[in-house]
Amino acid sequence: MIHEATSSKAWSVDGTTFSYRGSLGTGLRLGGFVSLATPGGDELGQVLSQEVDEADGGRFVAGHGRLVDSARAPVPFAEATVTAAAADEVQTLLASTTAPLQVGTLRTEDGIPALLDAGGFNRHTFLCGQSGSGKTYSLGALLEQLVLHTRLPLLVLDPNGDHVHLGRPRDDIDPTTAEAYAAAADDVRVLHTVTEGDAAPLRVRFSELGIAGTAAILQLAPVADREEYNAVLHFLDATPETRFRSVTEVFQAFAGNGEPVLDAVRQRGENLGIDRMTAWAGPDARTVSEVWTQDRPRAIIADSSGFEERRERIAVAVAVLRQLWARREERRPLLLVVDEAHDVCPADPSDELQRLAVELFSRIAGKGRKYGIHLLLASQRPDKLPDNVLSQCDNLLLMRVNSAADRAALAQRFGFAPPGLVELSGTFGLGEWLAAGKVAPVPLLARTGSRLTLEGGADVSTDWATGSSADQAQSNEAQPWSS
Repeated sequence: MIHEATSSKAWSVDGTTFSYRGSLGTGLRLGGFVSLATPGGDELGQVLSQEVDEADGGRFVAGHGRLVDSARAPVPFAEATVTAAAADEVQTLLASTTAPLQVGTLRTEDGIPALLDAGGFNRHTFLCGQSGSGKTYSLGALLEQLVLHTRLPLLVLDPNGDHVHLGRPRDDIDPTTAEAYAAAADDVRVLHTVTEGDAAPLRVRFSELGIAGTAAILQLAPVADREEYNAVLHFLDATPETRFRSVTEVFQAFAGNGEPVLDAVRQRGENLGIDRMTAWAGPDARTVSEVWTQDRPRAIIADSSGFEERRERIAVAVAVLRQLWARREERRPLLLVVDEAHDVCPADPSDELQRLAVELFSRIAGKGRKYGIHLLLASQRPDKLPDNVLSQCDNLLLMRVNSAADRAALAQRFGFAPPGLVELSGTFGLGEWLAAGKVAPVPLLARTGSRLTLEGGADVSTDWATGSSADQAQSNEAQPWSS
């Protein structure tokens, strides 16, 4: 929807940015696009900050923005008439995106597609939105577009089972779109903690944790537990990874080695319940990393929602990160998507296994991009993730954030995102977001469109709020619920 507007006056001292002032009701919206009639010709700009001024007994709207035609030479101007941009001007701007992903519509101009640049995901991305903002639904919509319109492999760590339907289009979408999506998603694999038939389960191997990970899950400190730590160190160092295919075989080897210190390690592991964790692969099962490297699927959804303990999810993350890093020289591009990233990469790790996961995430955030390992981290708040991981993110996808302190921290951390638009996130409705960074030609305010696949792990229905059981029974007799 393009707004009718009376004109405001604008000026530019550098030919790149502009300021304007006019009466209230001009139709110029924060984050929206404007047309500036300058002495040198028409220019397209975007409003990035806005406020109300009071002067001479009246109220005026004042704002600042940036001219968005990067191809032209900067030419300052003293006065220009500024009005809301026409729809075709905005569409032409966004159509310049080289590899477009349509993830919804613009929030500032209804009906105009919001297009992200798929090529921008060769930088790390942070998706932030508090509970109830539509973060998971929107992340799923983005993953669908990446599956449909790119060849970038996806490896998704999914702690709540929210993305398990990514490989199957909905029954009620357009048949042509459904056919195209089904073809694109033909090799999307879902690894569950519990599986049926021939499907591969979500498993890792003890050896995939490495020495540091093994010591961390056994709660062995290199100095305080120096005898046990040293015994495990030498045992693993002398053991080929192919020798022990299950945790049971490892513990049996500890017990049958003849060294009391290794038997003490076995006892420690059993007392900690490590041998009873369901994350371990059996001797004939394949791990998530083995499926990834051997089969090279289009995408893997690692659904860890069935694990009883957080340490199992962290063990999976550590094993996956170690194997990706070990094979980095293959330079196979991928997008590593981590939903609820604070669960496995917390700002304040509580134990050594979490600390190891954070260390691996930090290494990939700092150096992974040159090997083709790109991160997309989703979390509710910026302070839940380590600074040295967030600081490497060149893309921000921001949904509703109520906390003023969090919005201020985001504006400071992501300097490429206009502070006025970051602050606006406190007013976002369900499914509304700001995209800034390499994924957007300009900072975009948008609304997520309809999904192509079902969302897994959705909230429990709140139909209990509509009345008592008796009231509901009467209502059902009058008008049955539709399916």
